[in-house]
Amino acid sequence: MARAAGRKSKVMMAFGDVHIPHHNPRAVEVFCRAAERIKPDLIVCLGDLLDCGQFSVHPPTYGVPESDYNEDLKRANALLDRVQRCCARLVMVEGNHEYRLDRWAAATAEGRGAYSLLAPRIQLSKGRTKFSYVPYGAADGRYPHYPINSRVIAVHGWSHAKAATRAHLQISQGRSVIHGHTHRADAHMTQNIWETGRIVEARSAGCLCKPVPLYGTGRPVEWVNAFIIGYLGRRSDTLYTVPIMHDRCILPDGTEVSA
Repeated sequence: MARAAGRKSKVMMAFGDVHIPHHNPRAVEVFCRAAERIKPDLIVCLGDLLDCGQFSVHPPTYGVPESDYNEDLKRANALLDRVQRCCARLVMVEGNHEYRLDRWAAATAEGRGAYSLLAPRIQLSKGRTKFSYVPYGAADGRYPHYPINSRVIAVHGWSHAKAATRAHLQISQGRSVIHGHTHRADAHMTQNIWETGRIVEARSAGCLCKPVPLYGTGRPVEWVNAFIIGYLGRRSDTLYTVPIMHDRCILPDGTEVSA
């Protein structure tokens, strides 16, 4: 599925909820190899690349190994470096887990003093070109999002409810939306009432973290390792969810990619 010469549509890939250091290495490798094969015009990280559990107000789950935050940052930067080498532009939409550090910094003198050395929005952006970082909170009152084009936007997540993806479509007000946050691979599609014949949809990208969290072993969860591929035309777009099964996935053209 290498980039075709003279293709008219642009190709976008989106992933999210890696939650380093609680990522699924096989799922991450499958996504990276798919991106290296496709060489998309745009890759969007939908947030929660880092777990930032070190800054959570909640006590850690018993049995979850602690990690060094600086090591987590190195892993996150290494992943962004790898995917940026195979795309024309990279975007990161900050998630609520990265935003944990902002809340910690606002609450403590220690945090304010160390903010520039630790903040994901600074440490993940440093030295990058053709890169955008969309903060989780906006001081100007705007809703943080990234406009992929005039028809599709990317957000971390406005809802975590059972019907979160349907809710995203209702909130997005006539535009298609891709999101993370829920760790599920849901999709909802409807006709746009403002433009007869045009379809708008909301799509959750799944996650690239471990599909069964330690705190969730008491009951099944609906988490799915997956990512999104989008073909962006001049007048319309087509989005696909690509599930990752163990250590492989099948792309929309039938190509199998394995870790």
